[in-house]
Amino acid sequence: MNFTLHITDRCNMRCSYCMQEHSAREMSLKTALAAVDLSVRSKGDSLIPSGCMHTGLSFFGGEPLLNRDLIERTVDYCEKIRAETGEKFKYVMVTNGTLLDESFLEFATRNKMEIGLSHDGLMHDMSRKMGDGSSSFALLEEKISLLLTYLPKSTAMCTIHPLHVDRLAESIEWLFEKGFREIQMIPAVGEKTEWTPEALEKLDGQYRQLSDLYVKWTAAGHDFSLPVFDIKIKSHIMDGMGIHQTCRFGQKQLSVAPDGAIYPCVQFLEQPEFRMGDVFGGLIEESVRRVVKKGQKEPEECQTCALKKRCKYNCCCQNRVMTGTIDQVSPLTCAFERAAIRNADRAASRLVEMGDPQFLKKHYHVASEKQTGCLAWDFLVLS
Repeated sequence: MNFTLHITDRCNMRCSYCMQEHSAREMSLKTALAAVDLSVRSKGDSLIPSGCMHTGLSFFGGEPLLNRDLIERTVDYCEKIRAETGEKFKYVMVTNGTLLDESFLEFATRNKMEIGLSHDGLMHDMSRKMGDGSSSFALLEEKISLLLTYLPKSTAMCTIHPLHVDRLAESIEWLFEKGFREIQMIPAVGEKTEWTPEALEKLDGQYRQLSDLYVKWTAAGHDFSLPVFDIKIKSHIMDGMGIHQTCRFGQKQLSVAPDGAIYPCVQFLEQPEFRMGDVFGGLIEESVRRVVKKGQKEPEECQTCALKKRCKYNCCCQNRVMTGTIDQVSPLTCAFERAAIRNADRAASRLVEMGDPQFLKKHYHVASEKQTGCLAWDFLVLS
């Protein structure tokens, strides 16, 4: 099973768009190890159809390195099981990076941990201040260099605040130049942000600049990933297959609260109607089936949309934050998705027209330019 372990509610930063309530609550080692044991003994359980043949642990917060000892002791416990039984484990941590040091990165490298660094590029200091209001940007420049020295495939995770959206493209370019080759980005949503029509227009313009960078970097032979475009390109090529695999509400990545209760996703902790069991007693079959059924209900307004196969309209977390319910989509989601699709299409059509070998290999697994004659790039380019 894949578990996101919410190991602490504490954080040493105060980001302007953060929706999480901070407290002194932390997960105990007993709870974390119970989650590992539950995953191992549940391997192959058809109740959770995805991620059953290994244990995937994502350490999450707050800032997870404020509970660093728990991370290290949990991973050590898993590695002991691996040595004794051959059990497969995968470790991921999402961090603000401020507490990264050489000793932890040696530990992460030794245990093949993947790290996602929350960083907003040149927008960073506008939204991501330390708890005392001071800057974190200079500190993180040093941490980025250290992180990529040990784990060069680490991911940068950029949140787009509407007030600073006009610096998005140069921020992504800055992260790329720092050495990140996978850069995820997502617009900030929730009660602390407001996307005006003007901000949405700027977002579309910034995505357009990013499409130019996508073409430039691909043509230069760089191996990189910008999921905001790559997923949209893949969804066209595969006729929608896989577009909703990242969510799979209550089926793929379950969230464990500090007290051990299990929920379907990160935005649903402490919501009794979404509780699926706990790490000590296990999953409750009736509860799992009820929660999964809730997540499978799709917004009615999306069913006849021409972009249905390319749009992530069914993200229950985002829908709940933006509309208050999991099966209603916000007009903002439509705006975000249309801008991403439109500009992904713009980049992809240019690269297909160029017959770019890097692009064709990446998305079509085509190695020879002689094979490109069978490719038809018939994207719906939105105006």
